[in-house]
Amino acid sequence: MNAKLLFATAAIVAVGFAGAALAHEMDTDQDGLYSLTEMRTEYADLTEADYAALDTNKDEAVDAKELAAAIASGKLPAME
Repeated sequence: MNAKLLFATAAIVAVGFAGAALAHEMDTDQDGLYSLTEMRTEYADLTEADYAALDTNKDEAVDAKELAAAIASGKLPAME
């Protein structure tokens, strides 16, 4: 594996871990789900309609998989 590819892979993994840590911090009640109120700590302009669109399984909560999919698709920016 060349050095550039190795560096790029390491950077992607590091960003992924940082995003997971921030998402964990966003889940203030530690239930594994992100309420609209919790998500607004990171995404202040998130509307109820935006939140509902992120909830792809329509269980009225955004889980880690839905959050990751929203970030990967560009619906939400990566957490800083």
